[in-house]
Amino acid sequence: MHRKHPISVLVYNHLFPNPRPDDPSSFSQHLTKNLVGEVRIETALFYGSLDTIEARYPGLNYSYPPHRKRLGRFPHHARLFKAFDALQLTEHEIAGLCRWEGTLWARERYERDEGCKVRDTTGMEIGDWVDRRRSRMRQNSKSINVKTDIEVEIEEVQPTAPATEQNMDAEMADQDDDEESDEEVESVGFELNQRLIQAAAMREQGVSVVMDPEWEQFLKEAQERGEMDIHTAAAPRSLIPAVSSNPSVGPAAPA
Repeated sequence: MHRKHPISVLVYNHLFPNPRPDDPSSFSQHLTKNLVGEVRIETALFYGSLDTIEARYPGLNYSYPPHRKRLGRFPHHARLFKAFDALQLTEHEIAGLCRWEGTLWARERYERDEGCKVRDTTGMEIGDWVDRRRSRMRQNSKSINVKTDIEVEIEEVQPTAPATEQNMDAEMADQDDDEESDEEVESVGFELNQRLIQAAAMREQGVSVVMDPEWEQFLKEAQERGEMDIHTAAAPRSLIPAVSSNPSVGPAAPA
């Protein structure tokens, strides 16, 4: 593509359409003031030092995307690349414009003058990518299958008794408890009667006998219920209770 104006003029006019007093007056002045400094900073950050030939001649290609990404971190280079894209410059036009320190043009001139090739060590430690997916698939297909025998034991559960049988068992248990309680009452009433009879016999013989505590408690409770007069019940002859025909009932109150 033939252009009426030099590439440097087109780029400068795009970068500075309305130059201010503090803006550079030409592209070469912009290069010296802004672009070369950013190239030196990027080279020092990337290589760490300028002790090697590769660091002094990094060969930055302004049409190569990785190099543009490295330099695009700086503001003036970012604007420069936007101007290249806006003007639709070709790689040949960019290479003809970018002829300053650190560029591909500077490395090629050094190699031509010195008769040697600058070795580019960037990415040398990264080996070629090898697709190992198929080999892994073959290894997985040769895996060993192990069969395991499992024994399962089933335990039969006895059915529970119907609800009616459970109720009958509960009623029988209640009846047993009632019978036991009746036996306890019967035994207690019989022993008390025996003690009272023995105490009455001893009194007839003139022996002083203390009133039985259980009999005394029985009289108090009967008097509180209004069933007898405590003064009448306290007579000596009345201390002998009448033995009930039903052994389960306590001693009868004296008349």
